[in-house]
Amino acid sequence: MEILADLGDVSLARATRDHVGTIERLLADDPTSPRHVATNTLISDDLLGVGPADADLEAVFEQIDADPNQELIVVLDEGDRVIGTLQLTFVRTLARGGVARAVVSGARIRAGHDSLGIAKRMFAWAIDHARSRGARVLIVMPEKNRAHIHGFYTTMGFRPSHDGLTLPL
Repeated sequence: MEILADLGDVSLARATRDHVGTIERLLADDPTSPRHVATNTLISDDLLGVGPADADLEAVFEQIDADPNQELIVVLDEGDRVIGTLQLTFVRTLARGGVARAVVSGARIRAGHDSLGIAKRMFAWAIDHARSRGARVLIVMPEKNRAHIHGFYTTMGFRPSHDGLTLPL
């Protein structure tokens, strides 16, 4: 496992195939997830059970891991237990003079001790890391019904600049 940063009581590392199940559970422990389990405590590693039978997340992980423009990150506590995750996608376009953009998706921290402080340190690292890879802007696109998350991003210096639209395919 490649450790990317030591943030004191937590560290950031590149995710491995062994982390896929835990990442899936972290993403499901969100009110916007169709598999959401309401809890205000640390979600148990076995609370949600296995994922949908048709979801081959290990194959998806292999595609992400093989792409140099994708970075799937896990946050590890002092016991190397996964307590958070985020994915960074680096996109180069001709827009705005060809600058690189970094997009954050799937950012989650388990509920519990100092989750807000950990999230702030995780995003401070993501901002610096995106800058070091040449990105000129870091984009987050939280769903509109996650107002509490919008406030967090505002405190981190993000500002609303675009309205996104989605089309299910």
